[in-house]
Amino acid sequence: MSTSPFAPNSRYYGVAIRGHAEPDGTVLSFVGRRIIPEMQAYTPLDRHRTDGVERIDAVAAQFYGDALQYWRICDANGVEDPAVATAPEGRVIVVPLPLEVSGHGNA
Repeated sequence: MSTSPFAPNSRYYGVAIRGHAEPDGTVLSFVGRRIIPEMQAYTPLDRHRTDGVERIDAVAAQFYGDALQYWRICDANGVEDPAVATAPEGRVIVVPLPLEVSGHGNA
């Protein structure tokens, strides 16, 4: 199938679009599985101590200039739910270099 049509800042950029043929011949398209690298694969750009009220997208905007890059911080810290990524207050989170920049990514 074709490569992902998502924007370069999307977590799904570069993930293949897959298809499944139904018995009637209809092809259902879906986004393939995104494999999240182990936390050790990330190179820290910086570390950030949370204040307990900020959101992870605000942290991404501060460090990357793009709030939609929040998923990079979540992935590097093993956080599945962005709503809890900056909790509790005082937590130190790694703000990673993008894997594509650090040399650990596929791009």
